[in-house]
Amino acid sequence: MKKVLIFGMILLVAGIESNAQFFQRGSCSTPVGQLMLKEKDSLGSRGVSDNYHLWDNGTTLLVKFMPGGSKILRDKVMLYAKEWSKFGNITFKFVADTTSFTHVRVKLGKGYGHNSAVGTESKFRRQNEQTMNFDTLYWADADYYVEKLKAKNIKPPYNLNQLITEMRADPNHWNEKELRRVVMHEFGHALGLLHEQSYPGAIKWKKTDSVYNYYWQTQGWDKEKVDFNVFEVSNQFYTNGTTYDPKSIMHYAVAAWQTTDGYTMKDNYELSAGDRTLIAALYPKGKKVSDLEVPKVDISNFGKMNVVNDANRRGLVITPSFDLKSNSKIGEVYFVARLATEDGYYIQTTSPYYNWGGSAAVYQKINVLPNSKVSYNKAGKKNLELFIPYNQIPDTYGKKVIVVFAVYLDDVKNKQMDKLMYFSTTTPMSLPR
Repeated sequence: MKKVLIFGMILLVAGIESNAQFFQRGSCSTPVGQLMLKEKDSLGSRGVSDNYHLWDNGTTLLVKFMPGGSKILRDKVMLYAKEWSKFGNITFKFVADTTSFTHVRVKLGKGYGHNSAVGTESKFRRQNEQTMNFDTLYWADADYYVEKLKAKNIKPPYNLNQLITEMRADPNHWNEKELRRVVMHEFGHALGLLHEQSYPGAIKWKKTDSVYNYYWQTQGWDKEKVDFNVFEVSNQFYTNGTTYDPKSIMHYAVAAWQTTDGYTMKDNYELSAGDRTLIAALYPKGKKVSDLEVPKVDISNFGKMNVVNDANRRGLVITPSFDLKSNSKIGEVYFVARLATEDGYYIQTTSPYYNWGGSAAVYQKINVLPNSKVSYNKAGKKNLELFIPYNQIPDTYGKKVIVVFAVYLDDVKNKQMDKLMYFSTTTPMSLPR
């Protein structure tokens, strides 16, 4: 069996940089293109932007804060997030914390790192779950708090616990430059932008133990996470015809010792000319649709996914309920129900029939017409059923089963396949044998 990963926010050891003392600063831990439930050896493509998870041009994105964060800090996040709207036809509208439906939900706190869902992947998360995290500890004005410690005759070196104590006693002293950089970076992800250092051929990384150890010690990332977040190179398609932009706000800092040719660059603190041009092309003002538009489907109003053990048919009957809307492009869509065990493993199979990428599954393909709307299993109408016989499900050795429902899109024209459009899982259930 292959281990699978549950999509979640990764706990990182991040930090901040001070002239008085160096507190390690963390990189963005956004799991770009990562599925909510996936095989360990199946990493997604990355690049400048994920066109398949862009919002509709002209959308007003509703944003709210989850519990936590001072008014001062919230105001700063709102101010810097809106930098993107100056150049693209997309708006962030911050709404009350009690708003029941939002597109982006921001958590200000400690322990989750800095990260965000990429574009419309935020739809994969429940309305009571955040889609973006900011670890506010690492926005602190370290110089200010170090001076406070010195004034108390406390000798260096200083540690994060001392910093936290000082922040609690005297809050709201922030490293404005770093705060602004991180907010713009993460809200760039929320608009569908990806990490610039993944541009094909841009950086010649040293894939050595020293580099892996550095990210393990400073970020808590294992080898797989480093390969994905740092070394992964995007598909050329996702560059949207742009050139490599070392000044992009979406770029990691790079140290000379990490590259084979000594290439180095520091963090960027402003939206580059390339950032502004790209966001204007993806979300053009004065146009209804971007010239970079690709086939997409929007899954909404996802209701209960009924899964029934049918004794007469000797199998699982799966009937998800949702609305589907396509854009102006033609694409092929697959409704897929894969099976996983309750402890997080896809159930592997060699069956030639009930198989999706080596996992026990059932799927149905449809051709989606442009600008169409279809409701499935709504208002008493049964028009989508997925069925998998018990004899096609490998032995789970007494473990309960999770049904993993996903909607994938094939963009045949652009030769981009298996684009995840939606994802949902059931609670564990028992199978009769």
